[in-house]
Amino acid sequence: MANWYVKRGSETAGPLTQQRLKELATEGRIKDTDLIRKGEDGSFIEAHQIPGLLPDEDFETVSSSREPATKNNKSTLFIIAVLGGGGILVVLVLMALLLPAILTARDAARRSHSKNNLKMIAIGIHNYHDTHSVFPPGGTARTDGTPYHSWQTYILPFVDNAPLYNRVDFNEPWSAPHNQTLFQLELPVYLNPQIEDKYTPAGLALSHYMANEKALNENSHLRIRNITDGTSNTILAFEAGDNFKAWGDPTNFGNPVDYIGSGAKSAFRGGSHVMLGDGAVRFVSENIDPGVLEALSTPAGGEIVGEF
Repeated sequence: MANWYVKRGSETAGPLTQQRLKELATEGRIKDTDLIRKGEDGSFIEAHQIPGLLPDEDFETVSSSREPATKNNKSTLFIIAVLGGGGILVVLVLMALLLPAILTARDAARRSHSKNNLKMIAIGIHNYHDTHSVFPPGGTARTDGTPYHSWQTYILPFVDNAPLYNRVDFNEPWSAPHNQTLFQLELPVYLNPQIEDKYTPAGLALSHYMANEKALNENSHLRIRNITDGTSNTILAFEAGDNFKAWGDPTNFGNPVDYIGSGAKSAFRGGSHVMLGDGAVRFVSENIDPGVLEALSTPAGGEIVGEF
């Protein structure tokens, strides 16, 4: 049976069986713009071009659109009858005035939610440090380079997920079948409500937060005393706007300079949240000076960080 591969952005998942591919599509984890390839060779084509792969939503869409349309028509006739043309104009004006406020309030709520997630992660990282006298590594790997586990797996007991932590087999890599099943579980503390993507093409649950690779990286052993630039001037983790990885992925760390600031896609309009070494969470403008952002990324670079 031929193997199948799914590509989204720079990430490729596979090999997958045809049955597993259809399961992912049925669960809504395959997008119509994802690229699909059958076999080891050949070209990728968009998922919607493969007959029978994606669920047929035409009937449901048409059916569901008819009933609201009928209700909307009745509502419109009622308003016209009661208020007349002038009343309709008032309603439309009020809607136009209120909509920006509603959108602003929703955006503010999502920002607050994501900020609280980073605060929870900060508490988890610092409790890990209190327990082990060192911050969690960005990811672990064996001497032969085999990736094992991520920083977000190691802090599970400190973010109210101790039972899940106890089910992880740390003697096996994260890619072991038993472990992969666990890493398919969504963890709300690792999800930004502003982001719609929640799974990788292979069905692994994503994290919308990333460790700073200059502080927490492969087999790192960073301690508070090693942050000579000051914990309030050093980023440990941050919101990502794209290129998300699974929370169990041992390579879920990156350079903040590549994810924050001018030219980078931020999770929110105007910038991104960062978690500092002292546990504080700050909103960093997308217009931040690149030199200041670089200085915030190094734990012991000796740079002078001004206001940000």
